Amino acid sequence: MQDFYKAGRYFFAVSIIAFGIIQFASGDFMSAFLPIKISSHFRIFLLYFFSSLFVFAGVMMLFNRTARGGALTAVLFAVFILYPDLINLISDPKNPGYWTVIAETVAICAGALIITGIFTHNTTARDRALPYPKNKLVAGRILFACSLIVFAVQHFLYADYISTLIPSWIPLPLFWAYFVGIAFLAGSISLFIRIKTRLASILLGFMFLFWVFFMHAERVTANLQKESEWTSLFIALTFCGIFFAIASISPPKSTHTRTKHLK
Repeated sequence: MQDFYKAGRYFFAVSIIAFGIIQFASGDFMSAFLPIKISSHFRIFLLYFFSSLFVFAGVMMLFNRTARGGALTAVLFAVFILYPDLINLISDPKNPGYWTVIAETVAICAGALIITGIFTHNTTARDRALPYPKNKLVAGRILFACSLIVFAVQHFLYADYISTLIPSWIPLPLFWAYFVGIAFLAGSISLFIRIKTRLASILLGFMFLFWVFFMHAERVTANLQKESEWTSLFIALTFCGIFFAIASISPPKSTHTRTKHLK
């Protein structure tokens, strides 16, 4: 199964590519994810420039030798954290939509740092001796944990609304809204204190993968022309990829034991 979790990088990379394709296809920025409001010809330039960067960075992450290009994605999302996300949040701090957008942006920035750190650490001996791979992994882990706290709080504050998003064939929607909030909070604590991180990442990764197939795919099928549904699907897939990527660098305890004996 450890090899399966390494596929998290591919889930993440494909989603980043999809963000660019969605913007190319719709001719506009992703409405809920990147609400950039510029009414000029410069907007068109930015649209195609950033869309191209999404595709370029995602393709680079598909291959081992260029996976460190994920740093480009991290830089890209760091820009979005400052504009428009942070500006919007400061202007209207009580708006839950802005909190969601900035938390998602921080999470994807964190995912890019984690994947970049993994492949920086696994290249040459000289690279492994440098401090920055570990720093990227630590920074990515902490940023990702912070974003999960935001999602947990939102699930508690807006449980009634979130329960309406759960498919009708799943019973007790309000229970699951609170349950997922608790899962996010537990996952965040696990990432901060580095206890049961692999288990938490695996469970949350499969939770997001379940959502991709049994919630978002259904909504996309019913609204093929709706950009926001496509965006939501691939945001869920990025989170699945991030959790699996974390699980891939958190091997089972037995693996550590075997490695210790070998040394």
